[in-house]
Amino acid sequence: MRRDLPRSLDEDADASAPVVAVSSVAQAYRRESLWQKGRGERLIAFAGVRRGELVLDLGCGTGGLTQQLAELVGPDGHVLGIDPDEARIALARHTALAPNLEFKVGTAETLGEVAPGRPFDLVFSNFVFHWIRDKQAVLRLMRGLLRPAGRILVQCVSSLPALVAELSRLADPSGEQILRDFAFEDAAALARHVEGAGLQLLRLEEQHGTHVYPTLDALMTWWQATTHDRFDPRAVEPAALSRFVERHGDGGAFRVRETFCWFEARLPPTHAWGRGG
Repeated sequence: MRRDLPRSLDEDADASAPVVAVSSVAQAYRRESLWQKGRGERLIAFAGVRRGELVLDLGCGTGGLTQQLAELVGPDGHVLGIDPDEARIALARHTALAPNLEFKVGTAETLGEVAPGRPFDLVFSNFVFHWIRDKQAVLRLMRGLLRPAGRILVQCVSSLPALVAELSRLADPSGEQILRDFAFEDAAALARHVEGAGLQLLRLEEQHGTHVYPTLDALMTWWQATTHDRFDPRAVEPAALSRFVERHGDGGAFRVRETFCWFEARLPPTHAWGRGG
């Protein structure tokens, strides 16, 4: 049965909290990445998080989903959020509301250093794996952080939306570099990585979604924020932008059609029962 999700972290922070300087791009990411957050909430609902569990949120961003995980595990549990973006981590720390919540700057490739000797009940990652080049190596690191009955839940984009690919190329030469930074892979490839990492794949689904941005500014603000400020709208020539609007504007709105995957994995039963693996 689906449990009710706790409130999000997108509400204003307590007015009595100390004021700190936070990145405008990080704040824009929190405001504009609502569809990623919504998909993440669905994944959390499926995860069946229990009170007292220890959870790792890989690629936690500004911490909205991490806060929800912390509320679900309760005061006897603990949640660690990790992200390589220092500005996003600063905003996450500034607005963290739970005492059982911790944030660290770190990458997927340094999980063993950021979270040494911590056995997790759940390793959770929402829309991060399409940035990771060596997915199998990172899955091995995740495997090493699991308790015997622990599980892994990952959601990621599996192919680049054509609309944002075209938008990125308008900002050349930086736009092509943005596209090279991604590492999209389809469901079949993800399944091979899971099994190659010595994990048991429990469930994998490929889904499609359309995300509507009401204005061109909203689309560009989201893309700039989600690419960690790599995409610079100022680099796009006005004439090229006008042609883009003519081709793709739908009554002033823009539709990003996305293909994404999510999967659940765990240690193989023989490993979990201590008979090898």
